[in-house]
Amino acid sequence: MKNLPADKTCINSGFLCTNCQARLDSGEITEFEIDMAKDLLQLEEEEERFAFLRNISFHKAIDYEDLIILVVGKKDKLKIKPDLITWIKETYEIDELIFIEKTNKPRPVVEALINPYKLKSLNEIFLATGDIQFRAVLWDDDREKLLFTKEELEELIYELTGNITRVEFQ
Repeated sequence: MKNLPADKTCINSGFLCTNCQARLDSGEITEFEIDMAKDLLQLEEEEERFAFLRNISFHKAIDYEDLIILVVGKKDKLKIKPDLITWIKETYEIDELIFIEKTNKPRPVVEALINPYKLKSLNEIFLATGDIQFRAVLWDDDREKLLFTKEELEELIYELTGNITRVEFQ
């Protein structure tokens, strides 16, 4: 794999260097991400059908009940094969898997989290303090069908992009 949440040596050995340990202690990375990275590295090395993993960046993983959100590098979503999706679902006993390309822009993240439903609009709000926030407007008819509540969406968007985004339904 090209990029990982922690150093490759730390992931393989199971012993974290001071830098990786500090990132784990601060919550920047999680035990789950380290475990998943180790599993993906083993797959890449041991099974030829997963050799495509060498060209993929794995930045972050969020374990969210019956769902895993994986943040991968730009254009890496296209390289991921159905075999890997099946393997992850079976290994981690989950129902849903969402791939999001690493970005600090809220639009692609919101669209990935609400897929297959559509985003009505996304507005930039310039605050008097000079800060910028976003307002994502979703269709009210889709409210009950989404995997996440309004609050969960706002938390996930912030965690994935670093941008405060208010979600509204109209």
